[in-house]
Amino acid sequence: MRVFVGEFLCGGGMASTHEDQISSSLLREGLAMWRALVTDFAEWAQVVTPIDPRLNLRVDRMPDSVVCIPLRSGENVREQWLAIAKSCDIALVVAPETDDELGGMIQTFREAGVDVLAADLATLRMASDKWLTAKWLMEHAIPTPQTWAMESKLTASEARRPNGIGPIGLDAKRWVRKPRDGCGSDSIVVFDDWKSACSSMTSNDLVQAWIEGRPASVLVLGGAIEVSNRVICPAVWQHCQLRKDDSGNAIQTDVCTVCYTGGSGPIENELQMRVVSLAEQVTRALPEPLRGFLGIDVVLGDRMEDDCVIEINPRLTTSYIGVRQMINENLTSIWNPPAVWNPDTSGERRITGRQLRVGTNQIRWTSEGDVQIEPPLDGDC
Repeated sequence: MRVFVGEFLCGGGMASTHEDQISSSLLREGLAMWRALVTDFAEWAQVVTPIDPRLNLRVDRMPDSVVCIPLRSGENVREQWLAIAKSCDIALVVAPETDDELGGMIQTFREAGVDVLAADLATLRMASDKWLTAKWLMEHAIPTPQTWAMESKLTASEARRPNGIGPIGLDAKRWVRKPRDGCGSDSIVVFDDWKSACSSMTSNDLVQAWIEGRPASVLVLGGAIEVSNRVICPAVWQHCQLRKDDSGNAIQTDVCTVCYTGGSGPIENELQMRVVSLAEQVTRALPEPLRGFLGIDVVLGDRMEDDCVIEINPRLTTSYIGVRQMINENLTSIWNPPAVWNPDTSGERRITGRQLRVGTNQIRWTSEGDVQIEPPLDGDC
């Protein structure tokens, strides 16, 4: 079995950017995800992975079953990835939705006959556009914040705020403006005034009600052989900070930016069930059984009725580096054919679409990929 693993930053996605201009924090985050994925797949398959030779990724520390292929400078990255992936049985792509990087790569692979571990085309399009995501969630009666795009925002002549789509946040005191195809916390701005949030909105932006509560996320994996062959990972907290906008671009003094600083988990059992309930609503509504990774971002309110889905990420998310430390099994083995068809085959770190065994340690990680394992919290067993 040969598996292609392509991570955008490590694999040459920034080849047109001088290495000194690549964000060191983003590179560390990408490197952490890449190493985790490659290591897990290498337990049961040969892994073939492209690398940017400028980045000195210390590939000598990789398992023997990993083949790292340096990309050639000056040549099209997508075409080089495709040429490598064609020699593999399955492929996994980790790339941002921004500028359709993720969708374009997956479409290119599929048109060439490569078996990509990714959601179906309809889900990919929906989840890559946060406005389409909000409308899809509403259509399927899944709670989500009030949301506005250019076509529904307040015009200068209107005296009151029109209702957006979404049932949660009618009495919001803050509003969030973010790109429709954004990735992570990039370019997310928080306003105390709704009109200010909408005043400079572009066709690629949306505004959402700020939901008071605790942000959490959950990864879902699907093998797509049958609907039941799906794994919902332990839900985890997202750690975010609000920072005053000191860019000099904001006229208002009540403007903040959002910065994702990492995560921790697993979260406590009662709240875990509330996240899982939202994740199940999402996965049941998908047009096709899930294949690959899906990340679901939520906010848990003081009451269950205030819980809502914020975004759906049609790809692996940074939380993987922490989640894999919480369980005793190899998450990628859901795509190992012997493990899928014969659950009694040897191997201790295998999953087959069932409940995961979650350890008692608390796992914390930073946005740059550093992972810390802590003893259980008091009262945990």
